[in-house]
Amino acid sequence: MRSGSGFSMSEEVYRAIAGADSGFVESPAGCGKTESIVRTVGGYCANTQLVLTHTHAGVDALRQRFRDHGVPTAKFRIDTIAGWAWGWVRKYPNNAGYEGATDIAEWANVYAAMTALLDKDFVVRGILNSYAGIIVDEYQDCTLPMHALIARLNALLPCRVLGDELQGIFDFNSEALVGWADVRAEFRDDLGALNTPHRWINAENRDLGQWLLDNRDAFRDEREPDYTASPVTMRSISFRALAGELIRLTHAVEGSICIIRPKARNLHAGLESSLVGHGYQVLEANDLGDLQKLILALCDGTPAAKRNAAFAFLKRVHGGLAQDDQNFIKRVLAGANQRPQRVDRRELCARHTGGITPDLMRDLLGYCEALATVRCKLRESVSALRCILEDHCESGADLKGLYAAEIARRRFHSRSHVHRAIGSTLLVKGLEYDHAVILRGPDWQASWGGYRDLYVALSRGSKSATLIGMTA
Repeated sequence: MRSGSGFSMSEEVYRAIAGADSGFVESPAGCGKTESIVRTVGGYCANTQLVLTHTHAGVDALRQRFRDHGVPTAKFRIDTIAGWAWGWVRKYPNNAGYEGATDIAEWANVYAAMTALLDKDFVVRGILNSYAGIIVDEYQDCTLPMHALIARLNALLPCRVLGDELQGIFDFNSEALVGWADVRAEFRDDLGALNTPHRWINAENRDLGQWLLDNRDAFRDEREPDYTASPVTMRSISFRALAGELIRLTHAVEGSICIIRPKARNLHAGLESSLVGHGYQVLEANDLGDLQKLILALCDGTPAAKRNAAFAFLKRVHGGLAQDDQNFIKRVLAGANQRPQRVDRRELCARHTGGITPDLMRDLLGYCEALATVRCKLRESVSALRCILEDHCESGADLKGLYAAEIARRRFHSRSHVHRAIGSTLLVKGLEYDHAVILRGPDWQASWGGYRDLYVALSRGSKSATLIGMTA
């Protein structure tokens, strides 16, 4: 506190954000970035602010915090950068020079198209009439085309950005992220830093939050931090013993827990299924990528591609699918003539003799769900597919359009309520759990991610962080 001021240093940052024509704020994980946006808009901004971020989890967190603080909805509009840009481009593709599909966005072209729209007077007038300023969260995750778009907006309205270079871990189809030096150059004014580890103070575990702050240089320099006498629990476990240890740990701690897997690959199917059986949920990307592959194959693929995609999807989402059931499903998808003895199989074969149809996919989901040994691993994908198939069977509408509508409908589904989660750093970023368990193998930098991913992973747990080195 400044003597006699009545304002905390954080409040000085809030006022600086509200009053700036352009500027940036640096904030490490867990140091109150979301709070600063809400307090700025609620307490220091008179008119509507457009608040943009990258993930739907981030949008949900901001919406909830605005509600908690009782901020009038007239003072803000929240969206992802992608969703906001796509909303304009999809409505005016010709004006934007966008030549891609309008049912499923071609993201590589959307941001440039939105930037082009900002040369149109009617778009500029619409934006100026709607907002008094723009605040962009998690700016370190902006790609170069996103940065070019925000820079163009910065010429129209007061634009203030918040971020942390150590949390720049997204990989948008291998597009380069904007460098923090370029962020500083574009937005010019340093509006202050947020460096109090509120997440861990609130969890009565300040030591972990302070350790993460003290070791930021190590993560930034891509080197292993010093864990000596640190609050991070270190373990080395063979893969054979891993499932038992994770289940033991799950039931030994109180509160929410996330298991953070490699970035480039899923957990071993058996391990994943075992954890799902103990109440874990596998987190999925917002576009439900496995489902998207299936929909595209069903719409545009050859008969063989449709069969392969349908089988791959059913096998991926259902843990514990026995080989006999897999063989049966393959034959049904191929339209093979078979006379199974089991009643459920016989009835399914009697209904479907012409190969893959949406109705067959719906019945196969029911078949798998009824199997006693099967556990659903991708709940969101299965739920979304059921909705799409039901709508298609009732209306005959195009599967691609139904997929796009379903994704849009689910875009703000919250993951924050998931008590036990499995995901990569990309999927848990922006979320908070009581306990974070990070799994790394000997080749971890080839498949898991780099030291920035490690920083993000360790900062997810407010009460504990456990780093497990997996051995053969």
